[in-house]
Parts: sequence; structure tokens; C-alpha cells
Amino acid sequence: MSIQLIIYPQFYDGTNPISANFTQFVVDGINFNTVNTSNSQVNVTGNLVPTAINTVSPMTLNTWYRFSPNANFVSESSGDLGMVLGVGIMQKLSNLIVGVTYDIILDASVNASGINFYQYNGNLIQSTSVLIGTGLQSVSFTASSTDDIIAIQSIGVSQISSISVQQSVQSPSGAIQLLGNGQLIVDLYEDEDIPLTLSVDEFKNVAEQVQSYSKAFNLPATKRNNQIFDNIFEVTRNTNSFVFNPYVKTQCELKQDGFILFQGYLRLIDIQDKLGEISYNVNLYSEAIALADLLENKTFNDIDFTEIVHAYNKTNIKASWSTGVTYTNPSTSGFRTIDTVKYPFVDWNHQILIANGAFNNATPDNPELTSLEQAFRPFLNIKYLIDRIFDATPFSFTSDFFDTADFKKLYMDFNFGGNEIPVSLNEYAGTWNYGPLVASNIGNGSFKELRLIPFGVTGGQPSSTVPPNYDTLTYIITATTDNEYYDINYTYRLKNTAGTPSSVSCRWLHTTAGGVTIPINLQTIAISSNATYTGNLQVTLNTGDTLSAQFNASAIIEQNEIVSSSAVFTVSNISVNTATLNTLRGEVGQWEFLKGIMTMFNLVSIPDKDNINNIIIEPYNEVFLNNSDSEQLDWTEKIDVSEMKLIPLTDLNKNTIFKFVEDDEDYAFNVYRNSLSGFLYGSKRYDASAFTILDGTKEIIAEPFAATVPKPLMSQFYDFITPSIYSYNADDGTSDGFNNSPRIMFNNGIKSASAGTFTSCTYYIPSQNGVSSENATEFLQFSHLTDVPTITSTPPLVTDTKDFHFGECQLVQPIGNATTNNLFNTYWLPYFNELYNPDTRTMTLKVNLKAGDINTFKFYDTVIIKNREFRVNKIDYKPNDLATVEFILIP
Repeated sequence: MSIQLIIYPQFYDGTNPISANFTQFVVDGINFNTVNTSNSQVNVTGNLVPTAINTVSPMTLNTWYRFSPNANFVSESSGDLGMVLGVGIMQKLSNLIVGVTYDIILDASVNASGINFYQYNGNLIQSTSVLIGTGLQSVSFTASSTDDIIAIQSIGVSQISSISVQQSVQSPSGAIQLLGNGQLIVDLYEDEDIPLTLSVDEFKNVAEQVQSYSKAFNLPATKRNNQIFDNIFEVTRNTNSFVFNPYVKTQCELKQDGFILFQGYLRLIDIQDKLGEISYNVNLYSEAIALADLLENKTFNDIDFTEIVHAYNKTNIKASWSTGVTYTNPSTSGFRTIDTVKYPFVDWNHQILIANGAFNNATPDNPELTSLEQAFRPFLNIKYLIDRIFDATPFSFTSDFFDTADFKKLYMDFNFGGNEIPVSLNEYAGTWNYGPLVASNIGNGSFKELRLIPFGVTGGQPSSTVPPNYDTLTYIITATTDNEYYDINYTYRLKNTAGTPSSVSCRWLHTTAGGVTIPINLQTIAISSNATYTGNLQVTLNTGDTLSAQFNASAIIEQNEIVSSSAVFTVSNISVNTATLNTLRGEVGQWEFLKGIMTMFNLVSIPDKDNINNIIIEPYNEVFLNNSDSEQLDWTEKIDVSEMKLIPLTDLNKNTIFKFVEDDEDYAFNVYRNSLSGFLYGSKRYDASAFTILDGTKEIIAEPFAATVPKPLMSQFYDFITPSIYSYNADDGTSDGFNNSPRIMFNNGIKSASAGTFTSCTYYIPSQNGVSSENATEFLQFSHLTDVPTITSTPPLVTDTKDFHFGECQLVQPIGNATTNNLFNTYWLPYFNELYNPDTRTMTLKVNLKAGDINTFKFYDTVIIKNREFRVNKIDYKPNDLATVEFILIP
């Protein structure tokens, strides 16, 4: 029987070897960034190439030179080289090995008459070839020196997309066998059979999906393998053709008799030297394990959220409930939608007031926010986060479950922690005094800028400082970033120098980058000798917008140089940006996040047989219990049925507790726990005490997520039901925000007075970040339930409320009755019904499986043995030997 272990180049992306990451001997052969600015352009006639070489001698290594019989040189445009008759390009290579064969590969999109290739050692020609046709064109040459010169000359009109020179992967000794796309067959020890452990779900090990892998095995240090592994055992090695990097994934296939037994990745564990016999100790592993390895050190800090930057204000908060926030930047990932960012109402610090009507127009006896961040902090869509995580990896995924309507309504909070508002990029506060008269700043019949004289400028006061983005010559502020927020308290003192009473018009002028002018706080002052222009201004500027204080008078008016004017500016950037989103969530691990989702929904990840880099992710039920692709296989003739031995699953746990992370500072969660004798909100205890032989307790924790308690904001507002996430200090009776663990919640939609779903009150949203206040009559509601109040039936119906917590628990009223459509009953109970069934047995048998059986077997298939149906839990397969198979008897 033929066993083959095939590995792919580590650069392999499923396309072609031209994208190789082998040692590249041509510099700037992809984008040709240096071609148009080549220092040496050579006009030559006659024998062009040697004449050009002699003309520029000595040539600088790894530098492009252009030559031409006229002024029409090679030129780069959009990453391609354009060439006409007779023109060419040349480069002196470096680090070649004399006598070694190299391939020069051209990707030609246009090649009308052919392209000449020349190899020179100095000015002595070594080889020449003509490349005909478009697409990938290649020719080999043998290095005659360590710094041969290559030259390419167009016979007619041509266009070249890339030029590559690499050491040839072909060897006259047969050390490496080249298949398609750079695949290489590895030498094995004679008659070596590589043992595989194939598994998709460890039936007895709850909450873990053990993926397929191989035990460690050795590969001999043959010439072929040494070249493949790049002589990695040699301390003084020089990289050659394959350039093996032990820290980069190496895709591989294991075949027997032409059947693929395993598709995954090869890992080099170590190099062993026993009495001078060197061998490579390796193992094989599957895709999901590779994904975990790839993500285990990555956090949300590694994701660039620039595409979802937006202004933090009431306008965007309310828009997120329906039409979507207005993003500052264009989408770069392709995953962003109007539903990516949401701002539900959450009781983040429990410092919301009851309005008394004394200081604003808030409706008395109704909730009053004093800042946006008391209730509104960003949540990001779970599906969007999964897409972004996978997008930065070589893997893709297929999941009908992730595409369900309910899953797409799940969000994770990106709370920025405590009571902090979104991070200000340019915070500034200061007072500026106005000094003596500047002649150019005298108004006379037209609007002129009122001036700021900063410290260090002639006439400036010692206490004055320069405000951000303020031009000391024009007295105009120009925004350099989007969403610069200005809160200005100003007092300008003016003087009539003409002695004739006159009226003065004063204003702030905001001019947008598009040229739209917006007068703000226009005020007319009747003047005798002095006048004052005073007030408060709040405005948001985007990049290129300008802002200035101005006055206009028919008489000559000056700023008073005796009584100082002043302005206090608070300047901040009010964007929700990458720094804001990752203030608290940046340290959450990407694999930790994905593993938490998989734990919540009992998801199974299995490799896609049709695409090694694609992972199929579905709930356990859909893979093993309700899979229309499942086949029933009869293996009765493959075993000795007289040796069947069934064993009960006696190593199960008596109790299994499903829960979320316990947020110790969460006041509502703690009150609930203390009131119910330690019961954890959102948890589930599976009690198997009826199986009296069992013992022990196992916890399955959906880390990093914590449970969330929804309740009325205040007892008198019965239908103002919001998530409660704040801490409480019993010593002084104060509440506050805290750095909560991540929360997953469902979008319940808008609750509004017009729809009759929010009638107990209005609530006051203050003026903040340049947007006015209002008494709001609607809000976006999030919870762990799909319906508030709940919809429940006995027996449960498909239309009943779904709960994204594990178990039934008493809900804070008037939310309604607990629903049985929770995570445990929906995604875990069918699995436990099989696991804790008195008829469930395990059976381990030797089975005569062939390569074809392994190639076509799917773990969601079932197996018939002697008229009894089994599920396969694990296969230990060794070519040319009986496989050891662990079966689970399906009750």
C-alpha cells in the first residue's frame, strides 16, 4: 500500500506558485515602485544590453536600470511595466550560488511579439531565451557568479505585471518531487505507517471538541527532506529553495492508495540526532486547532475598528435604533452594516435623576439623564465581530446558525468602563486675554475677526496660551480631525473709537469644508463707548471646517485694550473610535470570545472536506441529530461481532453546572444571588443524582461573558425595562459604573409611546456634544430575552420567547414568566439526553477500515453493527493495520 505525505509551500494560498514567499532574488519585482525614478537612464544604440551594462558600470546591486535606443523608456503604471520595441530593463542580482539553477518568471498581460531574456556575468553573455505568449512565462538559468545581471527587452509592445527570480525547486538528483502548486512529497521511513486520531466530538468530555490530529512521528533526514526543511538542523545553514519556517503553518495532506486520509497542517516539533542519525519529529493537526493556535494570543486590540468610527451624540444614538449611525470613514472590511453599532438604553451607573423642573425643561417626576454616557454606550453586532476575526486569518467559515435572524440580533457591549466618556483625542481648556490694538483688526463696515493674542506674540498677556488649531495671524480656528467638539464660554469687550454711538453686530461664524456658512449667536449691541458680547457656544467641526468670532460696525470699533476680553474653550474629539471601543474590550481574547460563543450554543466545528481552510460551525443538534446529510453505514462485516463488549459511561459527573462569569461588582446580580440562596442568575444545574453511582461536579462556563439582569429602571416606571449593570457602595449608599465583564444581549427593538410599548414616562436627554436636549418618548431595548414581556406556553411553542441564558430563573417583574426555550434546553439537553441515558454504552473495537472508508467517513454518519446503531466517537487509524474505533451506542 502506498502512503504519501504531501506538504504545500508555506506561502500557498490556493492559487499558483508565482505568489511564492521563497527567497526572492529580484528587488522591486511586483509593484516596480523604483522604475520611473531610476537614477540611470541609458540611451544606447547597436548591441543594446552589453552597451548599457558598460555605460552604467559599475552597476549597483539590486537596482533597476532602464535602457532604450531612443527616449521611449520602460515606464511603470498601476503596478505594471509598459514596454515598446527595443526598450528594456536590467538588474544586477546578489547572493546567487554558482552552479545552482534559478527560474525567472514573468507575468505578461500583453506580449505582442515576444520578450528577450539575457543573462550576463559582467558584460559577458551567459544565456539568452525568448518568452512567447501571455500569462506566466518562465525560463531557467544557471548562475555563473554570485551577482549575475538579468536583462529583459521587449521585441514589440508588451506589459509585465511581475518579475520573479527564485532558486529552482527542481533538482537533477530528484531530491524534491514537484506536484501542482508547489506541492512536495516528503520521504518517509520505509514501511512507515502514520497513526491518526480522528475525532470531531469527545462524547464523554462535555464542552470540548477534540479535533483530528496525528501522534508525533519521525521523518528521515534524506536529501529530499533536508531540502524541504531547509537544513534547519544546521546552525550555519543558508536558506534555499523551500525556506521552511517552523513558526509558519504548513498545509499538508496524508494519502493512502490515492485516498485522502487527512487534510490539515504539519508542525515541526523538534530535530532529533541519535548517534549521527538525524530525523525530523513532526505531527499533523486539523483546522480548528490551527484556528485556536492562531487566535490564542490575539485580542480585540488587534482589530482595526476605524471603519465604525462615528460622532458620539444624540443624533447617532437615536439613528442606531433604526437607520444606523453615520460612520466617519468608508467601510474597509465589507462587513459593516447599519446594524453593526447599536446604542440601547442601559442603566450603567444608576445615577439617573428624577427631574424637578428647576434647571432645564425635563418633565418633572420623570427620569433625567445628566449625560449621554449614563445610559448610552456602544454595542457591536456578534456576527460582525466573528466576521472580522475570521477575516484576519487564512480561514473562512460556513454556518447556517450564524446566519439565523435571531443570532444576527445578538450584540456584545463595548462599554468604555466606569463613568468615562469616549476618549478625547485633543482635550483643551484655557483662557485667553486680549492685548493692545492691532491695526489690521479694526472693523469698518464689514465683518472682521475678533482676535486672540497668545503668549509669546507681541502684545500678548502673560497668562494667555494658544488654543488648538488656532491661527494667530488670521484669528480663525480650522479643524484638523472630524468631530472636534468646542464648548466655548466667551466675553468680548468692544470699544467705539470714533466717538459716535453706533450699533455693532457680533457673531460666531462656522464655515464647513464645503463652503457652507452658518452664523451662530448673532447679537446686536447698541454702543456708547463700550459694549460686551458674551455667551456660550457648542459646535462640532469636521476636518477643514473653520470657526471664528466676528463683529461688524458702521463706525470704527476696536477690541477694548483696557478691559480684557476672554474666552474659555473646552476642545475635545467626540468620536467613538478604535481607542474608545478598546478601552475596556481591547484585552478580550479573540479565541476566548469565539470559545464563549461555542460554549453558549454547544457549537461543533468540523473541517470542510471540500475546502481545507473552511470550518463548518453548527450546533451539536444540527450536526449529529438532525443532519440530512448523515448516512447509515453497515460495518458488521468489518469486525468480529463475537468480541463485542459494551461498557456503561460510569465516568460522568453527578452534577453539571452551566453558568456565566460572575461579575462580583454587579449590584443587581448580587442582590438576586443573595435573595435566592446563592443561585446564579442565568445559570443551570443539570442533576443526574438519580444515577447513584455517579459523583462529582463539573462547571461549564461561557467565558468571558457575564449574565445580565434586566429590570425596570425605577419601580414607578413599570415598562421602562433596561439592563442593569452598575456597582453599589453600601458604606455611603452610592452607585457607580464599573469595568464589567462582556455582556451578550438580544435586540428587542424600539419601545415607544406611539406603539403603546413605553407609556409609564418620558426621559430627558441633555444637550451634549453639539446636539440639543429633548424629552424622549422611545428607547432601544436590549435583554437576554427575545420578548419583553415574555411569551410562554405550556407545552412550549416555537413562537415562545427565547432566552439566551442557560436555565430558567425567576425574572424581575413585570418582565413575565421564565421561558423553557433557553440555551440548555435548546442546545445542550438533546446531547445530555443521550449522554445520561441508561441505555447509552461505549464500545471499543478493532475494525478493518481501509483508506477509502476513512476518506469518505463523516462523524455525523451512524454505523450499524449487528442491527444496532452506533455513533463513532473516535478513530485511531494506522495504515495497514486494524483501526481502533470507539463507538457510542445510540439509545
